[in-house]
Amino acid sequence: MGQDGGVRRTLLALSMLSALPATAAAQDGAYGRLDGDLTLEASVGGGATHEAEAWSGAALVEARMRYLDVAGLMLGGEWRPEGASRVVLMADVRPLFLARFLTNASFGDRFWDVLVDSIGVDLGVAFAPLDQGIGAALAVGFGLDVPLVFFDGYAGMSLRLFGRHVAALASDRFGPDGALNDWVAGGLLVFRGQVSTGIPGWAPRRYELPDR
Repeated sequence: MGQDGGVRRTLLALSMLSALPATAAAQDGAYGRLDGDLTLEASVGGGATHEAEAWSGAALVEARMRYLDVAGLMLGGEWRPEGASRVVLMADVRPLFLARFLTNASFGDRFWDVLVDSIGVDLGVAFAPLDQGIGAALAVGFGLDVPLVFFDGYAGMSLRLFGRHVAALASDRFGPDGALNDWVAGGLLVFRGQVSTGIPGWAPRRYELPDR
């Protein structure tokens, strides 16, 4: 009886030890995003625009890449039936994940952790209007991603809620013809994946003594 109890306790301990790595991986707060160092996103959606005291709609597409899901670039396009269609090139900065991960802070729930980590700001330039008199204007944006579906690792789908302001004075040397001052706000369906660039494992070639 005592021997059987010892065997059972040993099997139970082994099963608990084998489950530790999976449990730790689920609770480290990264949720697989460190498996690949470059996050890639493609988005499509629409929004409402306010320009020259009038409201209209816009169709939007975006492509984003972020290193360690913290900072990167965004290239997007806005097509407007009324108003100035444009292309935007912006820096994408989302610092909350790094701060949360380094301080070991977590809600204990993947949805809320990923939601908070997605809060960020965009800063760059907008080239508008695309039809004539094109020029560069300051573009500032903000937003967050509401998780919809989680796939393997950090891949998934989300709904990005965002706002963006574009402004240029009529006196700006490289600005579009005439002043530009408008807002766009809306939602984008985001498809997210990851790749590994090999940068974390790269090391410079080391000097080796010649063979004698």
